[in-house]
Amino acid sequence: MNREKDMANYAFVFFVFLSALLLLFPSTRVAQTARIIASYSLYPSLHYGAKYDYYIRNVPENFLNLLKTDQENRALKSKIKELEISVKTARAAEAENQRLTGEMGLSRNLAFRGVWARVINKNPLDWYGSFFINKGAKAGITLNATVIGFETARLGLIGRVFEVYPDFSKVLLITNGASSVIGSVPGANFEGLAEGRGTWLLKVNYIPEGSDIAEGMELITSPSGLLFPPGLPVGRVARVHPKESFMNFITADVAPAISINSLKEVYVIKRDLPADLYGLSEGVKK
Repeated sequence: MNREKDMANYAFVFFVFLSALLLLFPSTRVAQTARIIASYSLYPSLHYGAKYDYYIRNVPENFLNLLKTDQENRALKSKIKELEISVKTARAAEAENQRLTGEMGLSRNLAFRGVWARVINKNPLDWYGSFFINKGAKAGITLNATVIGFETARLGLIGRVFEVYPDFSKVLLITNGASSVIGSVPGANFEGLAEGRGTWLLKVNYIPEGSDIAEGMELITSPSGLLFPPGLPVGRVARVHPKESFMNFITADVAPAISINSLKEVYVIKRDLPADLYGLSEGVKK
């Protein structure tokens, strides 16, 4: 009995001494580690309680950090969108510069002198009928002047100047229902009248029966025409219609060489035409 009592006293003295050491040396790493081990071993609830108490005490600070992080993320997303818009704008400008450079290069090789003009107005109700350009009489634009366009390193007939104002002009497109052009196929011995239908296709009439015409052939302006210079691409044959029993000629559909929807700039050819061909006094507006 005395022995067990002595052991209890010794254990009590040991733990008192150990506790004193832990209290006297709280800053040493060994003492701090021993304190944590002892608290976790003897009283784990106190250990987790202190941990939860830390997080509870820092809830406002954590919430503010979350708000700050969210604001930073929003600002970064906004910056990314701005950069994406800037990149798209730069790419569009680069593509436009390349397009304009190509167009200028093609125009230098033309045998005709002329002036560049920008398309400034298209009427949705008359999409394939006409549009306005930003050059007029002050820039030397005259009535019935030939208008051509450029697309992916090729050129094509667009139409002719229909009305002339001091600072702008109206262009009648070849796809207009009131427009027509005499065309021929290179190497072939026939001509046809390409007429606009108010759609993206032209209709070629009066092709002699038995003519060697097929889909994919290129139609160009004929020397027989007076309004347009010869040799300008008009379009390509998209479909050849069979001859009707009561007709002695065949017809064909022709897709214009230049897409009207893609036009941003046009080239107006300056060349002298007979004065009685177009009646200049009737076409110039003041």
